[in-house]
Formats: sequence, structure tokens, C-alpha cells
Amino acid sequence: MRPMARLLIVCVLFLCIGSAVVVALAADSANERAIAAAETRWRTHGFVHYVMTLEELNCTVEVEVADGRVVRVTQLERCQRDGRTVEDLFAVARRDGDTGMRCITLGCACDDRLSVESAFHPLLGYPTRLYIRIEARPNWWHPDAWRYLLTHGRPPACAMMVGDKLLRVVDLRSLP
Repeated sequence: MRPMARLLIVCVLFLCIGSAVVVALAADSANERAIAAAETRWRTHGFVHYVMTLEELNCTVEVEVADGRVVRVTQLERCQRDGRTVEDLFAVARRDGDTGMRCITLGCACDDRLSVESAFHPLLGYPTRLYIRIEARPNWWHPDAWRYLLTHGRPPACAMMVGDKLLRVVDLRSLP
């Protein structure tokens, strides 16, 4: 291959990678702005004591929260779930793109990555729906992933596990 063609391929590769990074950063920024706006709406309403009906993995619980702490969890079905506060739900929303577990297989060639799709109450701001997906993906920040690629001629086969769940706030009301 001629040096000029090689230089052109490297330039195109860097341009593609740079564009992907800019798009990813813009998406992360837009997601964080949406969460921050919803959280501001939530705080503006000043809910200090509230009860929320939360559905998770076919289990519905009623959670009473006072001063940012869970004070009571009532199981509405035959299941066992811990209570969560609205602040806990915002923390889950912010985990979009985070690493769930590091080094899950092939040395450190693969990590679990979380993706979280969030929906918020239009007036009160609290999360109404959080769709959480966990998926094993190559960890290109670790030499094991590159070693695997060079040895086998393909990216690490990380797709050993995919899981998802939906958290849904069915009802939320303020208490005196």
C-alpha cells in the first residue's frame, strides 16, 4: 500500500472516531440536561413526605418516604423488594452508560455496560419509567481486549449475558 493511501485511511479513521466521540458526548450531555431539568422540577415542588407505588420485575410495592429516607415498604403482591426514594430513581437514571461490573470474562476484555432510558413526570419531574439494560461489551480501554483482537482477528465475544428490567412509578402522592 502506498504511503499516501495509508495516510488517507488513518485520517478517515481518526475523523470517524472523533465524530463518534462528539456524538456520544452530545447525547450524554442532553441526557444529563433532561435529568437535571426533571430533578429541578421535583425539588421545586418540595415533596418532603410522600408515598409512591413502585413496580419492578412484576413486583409492586408501596414506599413511604419522609425527609429523603424510606420509612415504610408495603408489599402489594407476594414478593420482596426494597424501597427506593425518588432520589434513588434519579441516581439510577444517571447510571446510563456506566460500567456495571468490570472484567467479567476473558481477563478484562469485557465489561458489563448499563443503558438507562428514562421518562419523567411532565409537571412534578419525578422519574415515571426507567428501562435498564445490562449488556457485556468489549472493554477497549484494557489491553486484554486488544490482545484478543490481535490473537483471534475479531473483537472479544462478550455477548454472554444480556438482561433488562423496567422500574415504573405507578402513583406518587404527597403526605402531610
